[in-house]
Amino acid sequence: MHVVGVDVGGTNTDAVLLRIDSDQSPKVVATAKTVTSADVFSGMLHVVRQVINDMEIAAIMVGTTHFVNALLQRQGLAKVCTLRLCGPATHAIPPMTNWPQDLKDAVNGLTAFVSGGFFLDGSIITPLDEDEIRSLVRRALTLDISSFCVCGVFSPCQKDQEERVAEIIHEESSTAYITLSHEIAGLGLSERENASILNASLRPLAIRTIRALQGNLPRRIPLFLTKNDGTLLSAEDSMRWPVFTFASGPTNSMIGAAYLSGIDNGIVIDVGGTSMDIGFIVNGRPRQTQANVRLIDDIRVNVSVPDIVSLPLGGGTIIHVNENDGSIRVGPDSVGYRLDQAALAFGGQTITATDIALAAGLTSGIGHSTVKLSSSIVEQVLDYIKQSTTRNIDRVKTNEESVPVILCGGGSILMDINQAFAGVTEIIRPAHYAVCNAVGAALCSISATIDSIVNLLPSSIDGGDQRKSELDRLIFEARQQCEQKGAYPDTIHLVELEQVPLAYHTSGHKHRVQLTVVGQLDVTKVKRNEQEKSVEKPFLEVEKETPKDIKPPIHVDLTKKRPVFDDNGVWCIDPIDIEYIAYGTGILGCGGGGESYHCKLWCLEALREKKYEMRVVPPSFFHSSLDLVAAVGFMGAPTVSHELLPNGYECLLAVNAVEKYLLKNISAIYTGEIGGSNGLMGLLVAASKQVPCIDADGVGRAFPRLDQTLALIQGCCPTPACLCDVRGETVMCTDTTISTAQQLEDTFREECTKRGLFVGVCLPPITGEELQKYVFPYSLSRAWFLGEAKFNHRSDAIQAVARAGHGRVLVSDGKVISVERHTAAGFARGHLTIETVGRNLVIDFQNENLIARFDDGEILATVPDLITLVEQDSAEPVSTETIKYGYRVSVLVLPAPEAMTTPRALETVGIKAFGYDLPNYEYIPSHAPINSVWDVFYKKDIDV
Repeated sequence: MHVVGVDVGGTNTDAVLLRIDSDQSPKVVATAKTVTSADVFSGMLHVVRQVINDMEIAAIMVGTTHFVNALLQRQGLAKVCTLRLCGPATHAIPPMTNWPQDLKDAVNGLTAFVSGGFFLDGSIITPLDEDEIRSLVRRALTLDISSFCVCGVFSPCQKDQEERVAEIIHEESSTAYITLSHEIAGLGLSERENASILNASLRPLAIRTIRALQGNLPRRIPLFLTKNDGTLLSAEDSMRWPVFTFASGPTNSMIGAAYLSGIDNGIVIDVGGTSMDIGFIVNGRPRQTQANVRLIDDIRVNVSVPDIVSLPLGGGTIIHVNENDGSIRVGPDSVGYRLDQAALAFGGQTITATDIALAAGLTSGIGHSTVKLSSSIVEQVLDYIKQSTTRNIDRVKTNEESVPVILCGGGSILMDINQAFAGVTEIIRPAHYAVCNAVGAALCSISATIDSIVNLLPSSIDGGDQRKSELDRLIFEARQQCEQKGAYPDTIHLVELEQVPLAYHTSGHKHRVQLTVVGQLDVTKVKRNEQEKSVEKPFLEVEKETPKDIKPPIHVDLTKKRPVFDDNGVWCIDPIDIEYIAYGTGILGCGGGGESYHCKLWCLEALREKKYEMRVVPPSFFHSSLDLVAAVGFMGAPTVSHELLPNGYECLLAVNAVEKYLLKNISAIYTGEIGGSNGLMGLLVAASKQVPCIDADGVGRAFPRLDQTLALIQGCCPTPACLCDVRGETVMCTDTTISTAQQLEDTFREECTKRGLFVGVCLPPITGEELQKYVFPYSLSRAWFLGEAKFNHRSDAIQAVARAGHGRVLVSDGKVISVERHTAAGFARGHLTIETVGRNLVIDFQNENLIARFDDGEILATVPDLITLVEQDSAEPVSTETIKYGYRVSVLVLPAPEAMTTPRALETVGIKAFGYDLPNYEYIPSHAPINSVWDVFYKKDIDV
């Protein structure tokens, strides 16, 4: 039998005809290429007809950028009614926060927080109020909104409520388009909701598009679209889930390259007209990522996409020559589709990378003019291409072993396959390399994914029986889903399994499990099903809108920022300050403390809506024994906080309860813990209470326990303290029940677990006099300066961040080669190994990074100093929860604040406090002053 693979790119549309026999490998029978047409369809149909040539076709597989282009061009999008099933939770960060305003205006029809939602253990936040939901659905329909997005808290683990809401919508309108978030992505509410809303906005366009394709293709040929992960969607599923097709182009190329070269494990370099994509294939499939995925316009989603490095280097890349000294600059701009007009080879005036390849003799037969360039220019460009490629080959490798490299795409002529590259065994440019993407589309498989939170007992308890049984159950469920989608049962196999323990859970057994299975498509089965249900479909014309230019994303200039002060010297926080501080809190999180991203969005939304002013003062503003100030923050598991977002009042209500108990108002708020997601909470709570936020915190970094705050270490009274959950229920701890800091930690941790592992906390208030002794001053300033260093030093950001923190770069170029995690006493513990030049560095963690040492035992750094891992290319901090095998990282060590290095403090936060007995090691602190923004900017402004 024969199948057709098609890839519709931004410049060209490619098609291949493959013969697939049960006893032989697939064989390329015919290929075709044409310029992508403005309406997409005429060009696609043209190449399909060229390769079919009266053959009987079993299926057509299409990879297309049509739907992502619709979003980029803001064309063909439907208004969406978004229903978030959350009860009182998650209100602080509404749907579509941080979206570009024009896209939000095009998509947002009606948005509502409604009853429903679950906690991680499956208990209900609030029951569904069906009358409330029905009323909102009717309101949307009267506004002519027919596309709905339903997103429930923890719905990937418990889908009942989402499915019931879908039934209600169908009862009100049989023609409504419904997207359920648990069918789109796994845990991570904001990211899953973003992807689901994007999907919902494309549903009507997807239906028109797919039906038009079916109407123009030969009857009864099953049509599939390729997904981002290298698997297939049926025509019916493509109409339901167009968001899955966004990043299918690079995936198709990698699968095609693996097949055509016969190499299952190695690196694929796909070079087009404007860019080069470099990715790793494992067992013939592209390695995937779900971490910080941004499909369009910096909108974060958690759908799976190929883990690739993209460089602005392709056949149309412009080569800039300095006429004074003959030096060159490669790109990043490109002539793009104007190559046949602008390049020297076509009589144009612009030197392109294609011209370099022709002048170097790497290719021939392109254009109609002879290209003559100096050998110096050619050599410089080729050397730049080789160096850039070599560095990024090493970046995507998963270990130090040399690997083969497969070249594909029309722009791969820029690479000299006879050159030697470090870390590369061989370079192959296979037959049909220019249409690898279409070959990959034709070879895509079927997949199914599970993302859930379950109990996994340690193997030491029962020999691993319960863990194996639970994982087998999840794998079986995924296999069933895969088979239902059309895979051969005998070919279904597990391709990904990750188990991440849930920090802080008292049982120590909760894990997030993510797994994916893949199987080969049973084309004959699919075709039989297609024929059985086939009916004559009317031909549907697709609206032929004039294509709009794709708007470049709006970038805010984050450089050269100066703090703004009012007449009283109060620091007035603006959105760029928030970006700086949020980055710095990530560094100060030391791998723990939770991600700052969602609290950053909360701050930016509050500033955008101008609800509150965020005002920061130095600790010296409050020095009297009559002043009363309090520290706030969240307590819980970072994994849970990604799904169970704050309602905006947890910490505020805890503070109010303490005020009521004391019969005295709080004069100011400060952040309980500057490291991680809590670093911004002082700003938010102070703004909502309309009091100042003090530039200070209680820990100086992130630590796992309440009793590790400086005030409690120094013996301050542990009461009164209050905890508040997402329902607004509070738990007050007073001196009648709590007498020690450890009792406060134990009581709050137990209550936190009962209430879904996410609560707001107000710690015992202290006086202005005590404030001078029991906090770390200028911690917001410290975070701000770390952010300033990162955003103002793009070329050497990591070194700049280390300098700003008065620290050092322990490892500048490392690769994570192993990660082991387990839970003990409610904490996520483990270690990771980083490969460096000549030696391996081992880092132990207990939620946060604790100790860095070489594998021969030499200790390089320990708590309370701050050990932080950052991604090499972005300088973004990496958490202990998300770090994976293959990450390229640098390791920073920043000195601990002086107050955390006293003998008394070290008893609680030193390395011995975490269970290490290191008789031959002596911790030697290296103190450094912490500057404030007033020291650096305010006094200078006054002097001027």
